[in-house]
Amino acid sequence: MPGTAPKQSIVGLHYLRALATVLVVVNHSIDTASFPKYFGPGALTSFFEGGAGEIDFFFIMSGLIMVSSSTDKVTGRPKLTAGQFLRRRAERVVPLLWFAVILFNIALFSAFGRIDVMGSLRTISFWPVGDVVPFVAWTIRYEVVFYLVFSLCFLWQPRLWPLMLLWSGASLARLVLGDGVSFDDGTFVGFLFSPYNIEFGFGILIGLAMRRWRGMVELPGQLTILIVLVLGLRAIVQYFDLKMGSLAMILSIAPLTIGITLIAAYTTPPRVSRLMMALGDASYSIFLLHPIFMSPILLLLTKIAPGLSTSYAALMTAAISTALGYWGHVAVEKRLAKIPWSTLLSPAAASRDPSA
Repeated sequence: MPGTAPKQSIVGLHYLRALATVLVVVNHSIDTASFPKYFGPGALTSFFEGGAGEIDFFFIMSGLIMVSSSTDKVTGRPKLTAGQFLRRRAERVVPLLWFAVILFNIALFSAFGRIDVMGSLRTISFWPVGDVVPFVAWTIRYEVVFYLVFSLCFLWQPRLWPLMLLWSGASLARLVLGDGVSFDDGTFVGFLFSPYNIEFGFGILIGLAMRRWRGMVELPGQLTILIVLVLGLRAIVQYFDLKMGSLAMILSIAPLTIGITLIAAYTTPPRVSRLMMALGDASYSIFLLHPIFMSPILLLLTKIAPGLSTSYAALMTAAISTALGYWGHVAVEKRLAKIPWSTLLSPAAASRDPSA
């Protein structure tokens, strides 16, 4: 049932976050269902092969939201200290991440009698190179770097903000001067100057531009428009065979991803979809937990309904994985968020922090 827009909420960004998350789940479900041990390639396999901008939206929105939530709209001055910002981000990201690592290893041990020690250690320590578990946690390593750079250049020493643009520009230069296709060469330098820094920089610039915007434009059918645009972006990436994180893909889709983000940020629907708002709120949990559920669901489907088409099996898996990810948000993430981590870990520091 639709409802009225909650105050102080950019509805379009909730929609875009929900759409990107659901498409990631669908993408991974179809890719996994296409394995020979499950259902093999199907009608949707080629269209959902590889990333096609969904992750790029996350990085762009990350920069935008950091600016809008942590700095004053008029003066641009910080509303939080660097320490407060990093503490809040840690409380938001780390508990559920550690829960996901534990749940992944429980599932791995149940299926194969082993756990992934090294992958788990890389995940919980945000180690910049090497495989992590669940595999989608690689994005969080980049987010942590974004948090550090943003807190340095916009909160601790705001006059250093041009350094953030220089850092993003250096990542672009590295791609231009290199082979233009290697987005992760497994080195610390490759991680530190990732192409995703460019998208984070785009998000920062959009956030800075929004300070001059004083109103929202009502857009009937906003959700439908966003769905069409996001799916159209995937069609373009697949048609031109653009590779995730490559120079060609970033430069080709940048105007589109930025344009779609601007539509989401600057417009508002006449009525609000409660489902999309709920999925947007639960996006982190859905994104982080869904890989843990996919294989068991697909394995069960091969046992009870081996005649299912790949597409139908994958979409069922995506729907169930999304629902379980939402359960994780309600039953785990929200409860973890209520724990006073600062007080538990450092009572003295918490007592000096007025935001605690």
